[in-house]
Amino acid sequence: MNTDKQFKLGSVVGLLINLLIGFALYFLVSAIQRVGTVLDYNQIVQTVTSNTSSKLVWFFMNFTEPQFYAGLFSSLFIIVGGIIAWVLDKTNSKFAGFPVSYSSNMFPWVLASQLLSLTLTIFVFNFTRYFDQGFTWLPTFITVVGIAPALMLLYGPGLEKLLTVSLLASLVSFPTAHWLNQTIMPILEIPGVVANVSTMAITGIIVCAIAKALPWMKKTDAPALERKNRPADDLDSPLWAVRRAFADFSEPQFYGNELAGLFVVAGVLVDSVVNVNHPAYGSGVVPGILLSQFVAAGVGIFLYSQKFKDQGWYATYVPVVSAAPGTVLLLGGTLPVAILAGVLGGIIGAPLAEYLYSRLPEGYHITIGNVASMAITTIMVSIVLKFLLF
Repeated sequence: MNTDKQFKLGSVVGLLINLLIGFALYFLVSAIQRVGTVLDYNQIVQTVTSNTSSKLVWFFMNFTEPQFYAGLFSSLFIIVGGIIAWVLDKTNSKFAGFPVSYSSNMFPWVLASQLLSLTLTIFVFNFTRYFDQGFTWLPTFITVVGIAPALMLLYGPGLEKLLTVSLLASLVSFPTAHWLNQTIMPILEIPGVVANVSTMAITGIIVCAIAKALPWMKKTDAPALERKNRPADDLDSPLWAVRRAFADFSEPQFYGNELAGLFVVAGVLVDSVVNVNHPAYGSGVVPGILLSQFVAAGVGIFLYSQKFKDQGWYATYVPVVSAAPGTVLLLGGTLPVAILAGVLGGIIGAPLAEYLYSRLPEGYHITIGNVASMAITTIMVSIVLKFLLF
């Protein structure tokens, strides 16, 4: 075994650029601080059950809940970015970047499962009615990044599969996450994201087991796309490290494309310009969240670039959408919290995810291991930072 190859690090310049982007966004968004009346988070929550427009806004905000933005424009932007990335991929454009949805040609089905399961959650089962009980946040977003799109990728295209996974995901995701958030998390005093990603793992196991028993859930492949004349990526280059970092921002939605990731970051800036009290639940910690995420992505990609070479993909996105922003939201958006949460998350998240998903039985999507890693990594990082800084 070539141990030198195993432990080869990534581009130092790429790491520095990713850190520079994170700090630039931190100071840029900190300087905006525009307080407005449009899309105020609290106002949206207060009117979701009585106003169709507010419910529709909440519907789309769910698309960037995984990144902790929960913004209207960041959500619309990531959907548009995903569509553009898929069109570029389908047309074999040299600007396509990383193949959207992992070269599967399944993006339309992934997006359809997200839209359908979320429609069932919000408009059919009306789980947003719990806002009338005084809640200021509800985990309706789980279906967007949970088992519905994961199983579409696992089983392939098909209308009966789309309907099945969307219905099952919408039935079990919100109730499980809501119960965990209300009963377990307050006792443990750890970030609420742990309940959400634990829900994804728990419901993933349940729905995967159900799907395996259903006779119409047969695995099929989507028609392959021809990807000709695209130069091979240089995984040692700074540009690749930066592209990979932006791609991590769209990984939870199963897009995995740097253009979609760039769009979502641009959308966060628009959300902040419209009203600083809109994104990230009106918490005002968006600068710290963005910094922690770029630190986590940069560190993970730098440390584990060899894994991308050996395996084609690696779960460096895990802390980007869990430990880093979750700890910032819990402990505050200061520079020490954002930097340390990003560094620790970047070190722990991806290898722990690999350890967990490599032990899953056949028929269970690797996202179960990834989200389990998110829960454990977030607990570890938050405990360490509480000890070090508070």
